[in-house]
Amino acid sequence: MSNIEEVKKGWKNILERSKSSNCIVVVGASSGTDVQSFLRENDILISEFFDNNELFTGTCVNGVRVSKPYKVDLEKVLYIISAKSEKNRQELKQQLHCLGIESEYVNMVPVYKSDEDKLPYMNEKEMLEEISNIYISEIGKIPNLENPVTYTEKVNANKIHMGNERCTLLADKYLVKEIIKNEVGEQYVVPLFGVWENAEDINYDNLPDKFVLKVNNASGRNILVKDKKKLNIGETNKKLNAWLKENYGYEGFSLQYRGIQPKIICEEYLDGLAESVYDYQFFCFHGAPKYIWCINGSHRAGCRASFYDLDWNVQPFSFGYPRDDRVAPKPSKLEEMIELSKKLSKGFEHVRVDLYEMPDGRVLFGEMTFQTWGGFRRFYPPEYDYIMGKMFDK
Repeated sequence: MSNIEEVKKGWKNILERSKSSNCIVVVGASSGTDVQSFLRENDILISEFFDNNELFTGTCVNGVRVSKPYKVDLEKVLYIISAKSEKNRQELKQQLHCLGIESEYVNMVPVYKSDEDKLPYMNEKEMLEEISNIYISEIGKIPNLENPVTYTEKVNANKIHMGNERCTLLADKYLVKEIIKNEVGEQYVVPLFGVWENAEDINYDNLPDKFVLKVNNASGRNILVKDKKKLNIGETNKKLNAWLKENYGYEGFSLQYRGIQPKIICEEYLDGLAESVYDYQFFCFHGAPKYIWCINGSHRAGCRASFYDLDWNVQPFSFGYPRDDRVAPKPSKLEEMIELSKKLSKGFEHVRVDLYEMPDGRVLFGEMTFQTWGGFRRFYPPEYDYIMGKMFDK
């Protein structure tokens, strides 16, 4: 049996076992929202989330209580571990075992293992097949990539056309600074302290006490340095050079990253960004922002997010992250940010424009993203996947 057939069988098994269970608990409140949506589409409701993160425990995620793991005192309880990392999966399984929960009552979300050695040599048809396999693994259903309807289907179907020069320049976290400077103004660019092609060339003595190191050819490859004196330079250089060798363009098939010349850049450390400053991320279609995705804490572990319309009315759906029940502060420079997102998204069927409003009053550009979550997360409620999909049409 191929791995993708195993994945399909795994999701089918979760569905069948859920239908015959009296109580369903999803272990992992953040990653588990996709499992929740999958079951909800099949008219099955989960009873509870388990999570070890204190930012979640004691709250509700998508209307469901979050608790620290315990043994539910009921018959026919199904515990579904949503983690994808094998290490995390085994740790959570062991934790449930220590609570007296037997393995026969525990299900793992299936994981797809692609043959990464083949990725650079695939033709478009083979790429779409691989994208479809990843989609099935992450979301639990077969996408229609030939005639896409939903947002996640359209994002994934469009991936093979994203390797053009314009998209690659905008994905390059170094070169995009010059584009932003020329198109909207240097005041919106996060200040740059240096750029290198090898971590061993970095002179840390010339850097300020606080800074951010990142590679330009990927997403999520950042090192936040709050105190240079505490930095392990050897380990930092090792990590940066390893990132430079990765071809992020084949991770989820974000092909706009494929042609980037790898570099390390050092930027200003933005105080509060990882703790309290909000990301204001504008979902734009055909040059028009439609929704603002507001993320508290810049993608830190346990963060939540909500969508707003352009009049700052909170919307009743979430995407990937659990919905934030708190109303986020309306940016004082919202109109300026809307105009910036219009200018930067012009000419694209869909792109996400990320902006920050800093405590010192600056509005700063974050990045432009063509595939939020790689198109591999679920909307909650699921119907918003279709609603957002319609926005691709003029």
